[in-house]
Amino acid sequence: MPAYVHINLRVIDPDRQSKLAPRFQAALKEAGGQILHFGTVSEVLEGDEVPLPLAGVFEFPTLNQALAFYNSEKYAPIKAERREAQEARMFIVETD
Repeated sequence: MPAYVHINLRVIDPDRQSKLAPRFQAALKEAGGQILHFGTVSEVLEGDEVPLPLAGVFEFPTLNQALAFYNSEKYAPIKAERREAQEARMFIVETD
């Protein structure tokens, strides 16, 4: 069953972010994931919490592959740098 990683973020260090993005995309692809969409949050339709300005969804074939990527040694340094480059909220949804 596919799993979808949702991210909502604000870039806090544009220089780091620009260097990080290609490495993240390559690691994601190597782990079997793909970016379904990424862009600016246009409008809040429901809810009281204000989202961060950017949002995206990454698809993995399975929940285990998504978790393996997130917890992998290859992603660990990218994840650490990502935390310096952006403020983010992230969660996974598994489909039936």
